[in-house]
Amino acid sequence: MSGRRPAEIIKGFKALEAEQYIIWESSAPIEMAVIIEGWERNVPYDTAPQGGAQSARSGTDIDYWLYH
Repeated sequence: MSGRRPAEIIKGFKALEAEQYIIWESSAPIEMAVIIEGWERNVPYDTAPQGGAQSARSGTDIDYWLYH
């Protein structure tokens, strides 16, 4: 659970729908919402690799989850 009250959750869903991040009819359950844009707009995303442990196997990001 999010720890928020139902009214606050519905208010958030209405804001996401108004900004066209989701498609949702306010009369439908929130489980029926469809995500049409799953990331924030106008936010610069760093494409450089993150620091941290890398596997000697191949050095890809997935190695951390597979081998550690």
